[in-house]
Order: sequence, then structure tokens, then C-alpha cells
Amino acid sequence: MGRRWILAWLRGTVSLFAIVISLVLLAVAWDFISYGVISHDKTIATVAVKEVAEREFELTVAIPEGQKQTYTIKGDLWQLDVRVISWGGPLEIIGLEPGFRLDRLSGRYISLEAERNAERTVYDISGVTSITDVWAVVSDNAWLPWIEAKYGSATYLPMKDGALYAVSLNNQGLFAKPLNEPAEHAVESWQ
Repeated sequence: MGRRWILAWLRGTVSLFAIVISLVLLAVAWDFISYGVISHDKTIATVAVKEVAEREFELTVAIPEGQKQTYTIKGDLWQLDVRVISWGGPLEIIGLEPGFRLDRLSGRYISLEAERNAERTVYDISGVTSITDVWAVVSDNAWLPWIEAKYGSATYLPMKDGALYAVSLNNQGLFAKPLNEPAEHAVESWQ
């Protein structure tokens, strides 16, 4: 009787442990699905700028899959940030490619006084609701071999009415380039 009870308890514990591990793996997989694959100089977003008031702009961020979202940004410059997960060692050898996810859009002022005192705007643009945040787990734990979490950000670029920018990503980082004359003029006069 005692031996059967121990075996039943052991089977139940192992089964419960297997269910918990399966749920954790499912949550991790769900978070990984929200990452896109980094390909050579792939445009991951376009940013269109429209001035609505002094130092206040509407930025429309469009991704190649067709989704668009508009954000009100205060300041003189804008920046788009992404989260990047890259693989090393045997994970890279078996063909796992680095992934990215749009993360944050923010504004910045050129003048130090305005940067300190004026209203700041920062938006979470990931659009992801997940139980687990794999990127945070990986970036906080150096003990995880062959996985690296990086924060990639485009340099701050000027906001000017009518400007259009393309944001691309490759293995070296995140880059934004002007796509039209107002954007080119804004970048030239800012640098």
C-alpha cells in the first residue's frame, strides 16, 4: 500500500512538473512569435511627420505588413527603438536568425533647457501583450549561453512637416534615412 502511494505521488508530481514546463515553453514561444527576422537592410518601418503645433508633431509609423499607427510627439527630434535577440554558438550554426521587435518611439528637444523642462513623450509601440518577456530575461542573465539581447535605436532625427523616413535594420544596427526632400533638408540643416 505504501509503495503504491509513493509511486502514484511520484507520477503525479512528474506530470504536474511536465505541465508547468509545457506552459512556460508555450509562453516563451508566444513571445518569440512577436519578433520579426532581421534580413540585410530590410526596411522595418516608415515614419511620416506632420506638424500640428510648435514643437508638436504627429508621426505615423507604418510597417511593411500594412499596419499604421499615429503618435503625437513633442520636441525637435524623434527616435525609434527596437529590441533585438541574436543567437550564437550552436544555435547560430543550426540556422536560427536574429529577431527584432519595434519597442519605443520617443521625442527629444535640441536645447538642453527644453530637454530638462518641457513635456517629454515616449510611447510603447510594441503592441505585444505577453505573459513572459523573453528579451528582459535574456538581457538580465549572462548565464544564458548563446543568446544575446540588445537594444537597438535609431539616432535621433529631426522632425519637419512633410518629412518621410525609412528605418532599416541589419546585423550592424538600426538606421534611418530620409526618403523625400523635406526630410533631406531637415537632416542637412540639423547636422
